[in-house]
Amino acid sequence: MTKMKPILLTTLYKHRRYIWHNAWNELRYRYAGTGMGLFWNVLHPLVTILLYTIVFSWIFPKRFHEESYVLYLTSGLLAWRILSDTIRRGSNTFVENSRYMKRMTIPAEVYVATVVLTSTLLLVIYYLLFLPFTFLFDKIPGWSLLFLPALLLSIQLLAFGITLICANFRALFPDVAEIINAILPLWLWTLPIIYPETIIPESVRRWLFLNPPYTFIRGIQDIIVARKLPELTDCLIIVAWILLIGWIGDAVNRKLKSQVKEAI
Repeated sequence: MTKMKPILLTTLYKHRRYIWHNAWNELRYRYAGTGMGLFWNVLHPLVTILLYTIVFSWIFPKRFHEESYVLYLTSGLLAWRILSDTIRRGSNTFVENSRYMKRMTIPAEVYVATVVLTSTLLLVIYYLLFLPFTFLFDKIPGWSLLFLPALLLSIQLLAFGITLICANFRALFPDVAEIINAILPLWLWTLPIIYPETIIPESVRRWLFLNPPYTFIRGIQDIIVARKLPELTDCLIIVAWILLIGWIGDAVNRKLKSQVKEAI
């Protein structure tokens, strides 16, 4: 692990300008040809946040009577939405950029990093728009909010490792795209985002950290809803998942890169 990880980081750092340039262009031109263009990047999450707020605090106030549920749901679901979208879009990146990968010497992981960075920028936009809504529920953010950018970055580092794995297998086996599309909605329901964690039996709850995104999303929810920092144990779990999934992604990418180039 110690020999492989620095090489991956060095590669990404070496191509940092290329990654940033393409990620920014993707963000700017994603809605090219539409009347509002770049503003759709703001309107989409804003509509999502407004929808959750209206449905769960006004339409169903009796069933979801706790105001913090809106914040609990939204803070977790926005993170999951970006994570799943990163995996879904990133898994196709080798196929979509096949002509560049064949003609250029840019490493494959750079294309995955570009997708992840674009999604990270969107994630930041989502939470910048969401945080003002916390004042509606008298949840004035505390100093723990300063830790939120680190958690948002960390969940995208997790997304990078997962996406790197998926992109390689997707290039070799086209059916992987359909498997990912089927698994992601099911994966959401294995995480206490739409339902509260308290309904899960204690015997099962203690093992939730084995579900990679769980600790990341719970940390985000703790900062926004409970206004507290993640516990030290959670921070160690987050670091462990990033290193483990990143190492697996790097190993898979190295092992399959020659086969991927032939397949695409």
